[in-house]
Amino acid sequence: MRIAVAGSSGFVGARLIEHLVLTTTCQIAALSRGGAALSHERVEGISADFFSLANAELALKDCSVAFYFLHSMIPSNRLSQGSFEDFDFILADNFARAAKLCGVKKIIYVGGIAADHAVNLSQHLRSRLEVEQVLGSYGIPLTTIRCSLVIGAEGSSFQILNKLVSRLPSMLLPSWCDTECQPVAIEDLVRVLSLTIFKTDLDSRCIDLGSPELFTYKKLIQLTAEVAGLKRKFITIPAIPVFLSKLWVMLITGASRSLVYPLIDSLNHPMTVRIDHRINDNLLPSFKPIKEALYQAIHEKKIPAKKQKTRSLSSQPSQAVLDGKLVKSVQRLHRPEGFHALKVSRFYFSWLSRYFNGVINVKNQSETSQFFLHFLSRPLLELTFSPNRSTPDRQLFYINGGLLANVNGKGRLEFRESPVSPHIFAAIHDFKPALPWWIYRIFQASAHRFVMWAFGNFLLRIDTKNKLRKRGHSK
Repeated sequence: MRIAVAGSSGFVGARLIEHLVLTTTCQIAALSRGGAALSHERVEGISADFFSLANAELALKDCSVAFYFLHSMIPSNRLSQGSFEDFDFILADNFARAAKLCGVKKIIYVGGIAADHAVNLSQHLRSRLEVEQVLGSYGIPLTTIRCSLVIGAEGSSFQILNKLVSRLPSMLLPSWCDTECQPVAIEDLVRVLSLTIFKTDLDSRCIDLGSPELFTYKKLIQLTAEVAGLKRKFITIPAIPVFLSKLWVMLITGASRSLVYPLIDSLNHPMTVRIDHRINDNLLPSFKPIKEALYQAIHEKKIPAKKQKTRSLSSQPSQAVLDGKLVKSVQRLHRPEGFHALKVSRFYFSWLSRYFNGVINVKNQSETSQFFLHFLSRPLLELTFSPNRSTPDRQLFYINGGLLANVNGKGRLEFRESPVSPHIFAAIHDFKPALPWWIYRIFQASAHRFVMWAFGNFLLRIDTKNKLRKRGHSK
């Protein structure tokens, strides 16, 4: 059996691969931007960019089971224009589409504990639920493991918790510290994940995974201090605004905004296991005590012989990413009833000329579209439609010329519809601007975002008019 682990260099993915190497005879495709974190004869490290559907198809080829541990917290381009929710949608949709094409028999995903129809969820938990829905929308059995905080030396949440305790002799605890949670040790999560490969009774199930021990975040912070042998003073001040909590967590831990903000927003939501979603006792009869898990996580980080490499809490792009000067931009637009990506893309090119009243003209010829400024003879941009890589629900255009583009063979524009919500995603990938970076960043990037906002309003008006017209006819 060949198993794909997407996000193989991450906290959960790396631990899972180590476990599978020791406990199974499976071949493992370790998928990440940097390839495999573990060198082994049964582990094939594959550099995979899941923002590219074509790349995703190559990565999942010949795989029977696929684990999904991807997220968009770390920028993969010098400019990533859009929300992490929208980036995560693109990743999940590409993964699920590619899995279907490659004949994957089962997808296994780790998300956050949240009821399917819960209200007032944080942006992060809403995104995790949307990813889950997208992964399950292409007919492949999906097993979802929903967790609270996962305790392990390299886990981002644990690192933040541990740094707060170790660096602050006194802590002011806001109201979210009274929220209940059921954390789980990384070893228990990995054991359950490995079971899902072979246990068919876990197929298409949603499992809440957490230790039977019930904590508040305050008690978890206090236990972490106790296990670390630190005397700390804790003062509860419920009136601390959430934005101040975010700022002091960033300041003390050095973690990035893209990591801290979604995390803190999610802490107001109880992360407790639902009885009807818990795993069977015969599959996992006992959990590692959380105190023991905390001790091991803290102890691992203090063993120099292990050369434990702690993952950075910063989301700053690497120097190679900065030097590449590539752009990603994703906008979520309302999809009018009855519209597919094909129709939306055609509307976009005709709408541009009308919206800019002839200042910008779009000339379509065969499979090529050129964007002209009315007083220039050369096009600003030239796009070529890719019929072989397009379907009615996804339209793909390659950016292959124009005054504003530095052609690299990778730049592309796509329109794709969501399988789980009435939205169209307009996305630019790996675009390399020809303008000097600061000029591009201030003017062209801002202009693109404005144009997509205006086009989104245009689609919303179309839908509103159509619905009003239908109501009028029905009367």
